[in-house]
Amino acid sequence: MQHYIDPLLRKSSIGPDFIGCKAILFRSVTNRDSTAVDSICSYRNGSQVPNFDKAAVYQELRSMTNNITKLGIYKLDKESLYVNGYNEPLQRSHLRVTTAPSPTTSHFTLNFTLTNFQYTADLDAPNSRRFISTEKVIKHYIDPLFKRSSISSVYTGCKVMRFRSGRRRGDTGVDAVCSYKNNVSMARFDRETVYHELSTMTNGITKLGHYSLEKNSLHVNGFHLTDTATTRKPVLNKAPAITGYKLSFRIVSENLTNPDSQSPEYKAALESISKKLNQLYHQSNLQDQFLNCSITRLRAGSIVVDCNCFFQQEPSINRAVVERAFQNGTSNTTGLWLGSSYQLQEFSVDGLELAIQAATDKTPLKSEKESFRLKFRITNLPYSPELQDSRSQMYQENKEKIEKELNVFRNSSMKNYFAGCTVESFGPVHGKPYTSITSVCKFTHDPFLRTLQKQEVYEELQRLTDGFTKLGPTYELDEQSLVVEDYSSLSTAEQDSKRSELQFWAIILICVFALLGFILLLLLCFLIVFCLRRKSDLYQVQQGMYGVFFPHLGTKIH
Repeated sequence: MQHYIDPLLRKSSIGPDFIGCKAILFRSVTNRDSTAVDSICSYRNGSQVPNFDKAAVYQELRSMTNNITKLGIYKLDKESLYVNGYNEPLQRSHLRVTTAPSPTTSHFTLNFTLTNFQYTADLDAPNSRRFISTEKVIKHYIDPLFKRSSISSVYTGCKVMRFRSGRRRGDTGVDAVCSYKNNVSMARFDRETVYHELSTMTNGITKLGHYSLEKNSLHVNGFHLTDTATTRKPVLNKAPAITGYKLSFRIVSENLTNPDSQSPEYKAALESISKKLNQLYHQSNLQDQFLNCSITRLRAGSIVVDCNCFFQQEPSINRAVVERAFQNGTSNTTGLWLGSSYQLQEFSVDGLELAIQAATDKTPLKSEKESFRLKFRITNLPYSPELQDSRSQMYQENKEKIEKELNVFRNSSMKNYFAGCTVESFGPVHGKPYTSITSVCKFTHDPFLRTLQKQEVYEELQRLTDGFTKLGPTYELDEQSLVVEDYSSLSTAEQDSKRSELQFWAIILICVFALLGFILLLLLCFLIVFCLRRKSDLYQVQQGMYGVFFPHLGTKIH
């Protein structure tokens, strides 16, 4: 839908101020095998922008769709087009626009910021696991609030359109579109009333379920009150003017074998290319105006990259300047290179066209992943000073080979979280001819799952490399050299030896005490025997002195 609708509106009278369209709902048309499309389109609004003329835009779209019969590959019901409620067949039937039946559902925007939920790059992808799970939680908290509000009878639901990085690091902004049924019982949608109801039900815009809210972040269809507001006068915050370009180029030094956006290979490539692309513009002469580059798609064919890059809108920013900055950042003597890993082709000014940013400002992509630093030694890679020169062929070849071989994690139990590994440096090994390597491996972090432990990464890599003896078919490893963060087999062995050492001394002490106890027991026995014998000797002496009776016989004869 966006591919077909957006070019039409860019060619219309609102083209200079057009931002973008977003299809928010597909629905079945009653009793017909057809699909109705509800879309919200945005344009910049300011004192220099003329009033939006829905009738004029309707006529322009009618002309560009062959009298509302064809939109690209799709056939249209010629009476089905509505532009902000305007439909010409109803006008011709002399019905007032205000009373003409418009689409059954109307929409309003809802924006707020979560201060205790970390923004990560995977929230940019609406089909990512984290986006889907977080959206469910947000809707779980939002829906009950609206069902207790003044629009409860007509409220139909909210859909999160995107998550964005907040003003403060770690905050996450939420942009949603909410829907309600057109109903005669509700005279009009009062955004100010809904704002105050939501403010009350979120404890002064501080709490949404288990989330904490930024107090000044709530907007209901653009309505917002600051802390210092003393009246109910709305404060409308407009996004800064930005301009965007779509870049397309082909990476010929790599292949994308799995174009599934949920595959670890795709995610790793997306992360790596996005990081290098943002770094390129941050280091260019456009760094003060540059906002961010966001990859929209990777396609097979080596790797074909489509991405949107955004800049603050200034007279000095145009297609030629953006292209020149890209070429200056990628050109060297051997061709176009993005970083040291990706050789490029097929980039030209024709590949740049104005892109769409359907929301407010957006900061550069930030990767919040679990990173583990690996250190190990390769015994069949002789060390050479050339390995410390990032521009040398030896450095680049070995760096790319080792990074590819470390992708063994994609065949492991961690494959759903593995994002990729990057070799940081090569170094010598003291007293040995071979080379030490320092690498960083990244894994995506899901807040609803437990955190990976360095011991798990260590043990998994040991298993995947046959006891850490071989990395792929090329490299032989020093099996005792692997260290994940500060964890290694040597450190555990030292701990075990310390425990064994403690046990050894404990045994010695036990033996010493046992020996002392035995000696004391012998001494005690000796004393007992000695005392008994002494008593026996005394008894014999007494028998000798007093035990013999000598009778006295008189000699006198009578």
